[in-house]
Amino acid sequence: MTKFEPKIGKNVIETLTLGMYEDARFIYREYVQNAADQIDVAIEEGILNKKDEGRINITIDKKQKSIIIEDNATGIESSNIRKFLANVADSQKDRTKRKGFRGIGRLGGLGYCEQLIFETSYEGESKKSIITMNAKMLKALIENKSYEGDAATVISVITNFEEKKVEAEERFFKVILKNVTNDDLLDSEKVKNYLSMVAPIPYAEDFLFKDKIHRYFKKNNVTIEEYEVRLTLNDDKLYKAYKPNIFDKNGQPIYQILDVDFFKIKNEDDELIALAWYGISEYMNKRMHQNNIELGFRLRKNNIQIGSLNTLNKFFKEHRFNHHFIGEIHVIGDSFVPNARRDYFKDNKIVQELEETLESKFKEFSRYAHDVSKIHNRLKDIQEFQEFEIPKKIRSKKEEKKYQEEFTYKKEQAIFAQKELEKLYKKSETVQTIDVVLEHVIGEADLSIDNEEKTIKKATKPPILRKLNFQERKLIMEIFGIIEEELDIERAEKLKEKIIQRYT
Repeated sequence: MTKFEPKIGKNVIETLTLGMYEDARFIYREYVQNAADQIDVAIEEGILNKKDEGRINITIDKKQKSIIIEDNATGIESSNIRKFLANVADSQKDRTKRKGFRGIGRLGGLGYCEQLIFETSYEGESKKSIITMNAKMLKALIENKSYEGDAATVISVITNFEEKKVEAEERFFKVILKNVTNDDLLDSEKVKNYLSMVAPIPYAEDFLFKDKIHRYFKKNNVTIEEYEVRLTLNDDKLYKAYKPNIFDKNGQPIYQILDVDFFKIKNEDDELIALAWYGISEYMNKRMHQNNIELGFRLRKNNIQIGSLNTLNKFFKEHRFNHHFIGEIHVIGDSFVPNARRDYFKDNKIVQELEETLESKFKEFSRYAHDVSKIHNRLKDIQEFQEFEIPKKIRSKKEEKKYQEEFTYKKEQAIFAQKELEKLYKKSETVQTIDVVLEHVIGEADLSIDNEEKTIKKATKPPILRKLNFQERKLIMEIFGIIEEELDIERAEKLKEKIIQRYT
């Protein structure tokens, strides 16, 4: 039997770098998650005592068109450098423990620069290993149709290994991109916004509910993994984008996050497979402006975002409702395996159970949006009735009828509003979300209508019109009726007043 020897074409490298992701900024997620994995290893091996001793620094030099992502975790032993960095899709990581495990993310930068460099020094070694990958040459080889080298050959051709002396106590791993070709990767603000929702970083200090979230997760034996990531130049420590206020399109705060609440997701064996928190606001009935980059429920594994702000839209009956909320759903367990693009999970029974629960749960959230809308509208109905005023002077039957009808309508609306709010107060006894909104929006407001005894005064007596005889007065009153029918009240009254002044 002839041995079959498949050839992996060179174009697969382009697929792994440029073709797999829609947003070039994914390279930051890949390199940050790899650094976070090595910080975990450093803690396990006693090199670091705890997570907050680990550092992940990102330096963006727009003028030089360079990016450096560096960590102080384990580094890589010089004897292992080729095995760890040169073998494509052959990662030795434990996929049940590590955030990255396929061994392809490290190549991501090749599609967006002219040189991709890895520098590393292992503690105790007085040398650093340097791998330089010529991305410019890679693109030329891929585009050269006459070049027949396969993917492995191409990687070999563009890759150079060298070693240099360093101090023995140095320990680091660096990813360096030179002559970056994508402007978004050099835009510090865009990178900061991206990582503020994707990376495993802490909640900001001014997000008032961060401690409450951590306590709830800890109570359920779940830890939200957090790492220190800094965007250097300004030495900005990065935090998740959640904040106390929601802003309009002009960047002005329009309402607050009042509180947070939680829910659990369990499988059919009653095992916990996800924990979630979400923000409660007085306007969950309104879609947030996209300037609020934290909008929407986000899916996370090991505190790294899976997919985007729209990933969970499909589980809402109306997709738009996801953008009425902020929140995170943290999946738990080894059964949740991100796909290669990290935009969702590989399909299995646990993922299907998660989906079924989310679809059911998000029906409740759609109802919350409708309930919050009811709270605002029914309160407005009662207040409009309470503030309804009857003019002191009414000149005609038509005007009297108009006010009588308006009064009756507003009173009926107010009575209906009372009943609707009573139902919502009953619901609030078991639903914290509704309770929080009712307390904030209505509080101690007066919702009574029984003491409203507004009455409609009868139309005033017809004018005397002394200059006219009885038949003429009768004709004038008939003309007044026509005027009232044909003109609006304000214009009719002005015209009638002129006639009265002339003939009185």
